Amino acid sequence: MDAQTLNEEGRAIWDAKAAFWDELHGDEGNRFHRCFVGPSVEHLLALQPGERVLDIACGNGVIARRLAALGGRVTATDFSVALIEKAQARGQQGGEPIHYAIADATDEAGLVALGAGAFDAITCTMALMDMPVIAPLFRAARRLLTPAGRLVIATAHPAFNSNGPTFYA
Repeated sequence: MDAQTLNEEGRAIWDAKAAFWDELHGDEGNRFHRCFVGPSVEHLLALQPGERVLDIACGNGVIARRLAALGGRVTATDFSVALIEKAQARGQQGGEPIHYAIADATDEAGLVALGAGAFDAITCTMALMDMPVIAPLFRAARRLLTPAGRLVIATAHPAFNSNGPTFYA
């Protein structure tokens, strides 16, 4: 199956499970996100108030809301219309209003259209492993970031990316 077909299939799956995902993660994410992913991303990002941040594959907006509350000027994107709608419906507790947009992380030109050289930082959390191709995202990131910009990606380790792992101690 080609990358475009896989991507379209993925979008349909995420649109279909958006309500489930939104309920599972709520305003602040599940325990794994609250205790591990979020704090790690925040530490690596070292966000300064007023910096422009692009949150790619934002899901229901957990990280985007947190970065806005920390003073970031956030643009949050996802390729799932249903997830963007869930993110927008959640609102936010603080910070400048988040700009939400539909954008496909596998579409380099579509990402760059968000603003070449306009972002101090880019985040992409727990989504890279679901993308059929990732090179367009990395090429776009180079073009989207300011010269001193940074890219922070969090993804599942392959050892834990399974429906039935067995753990031994």
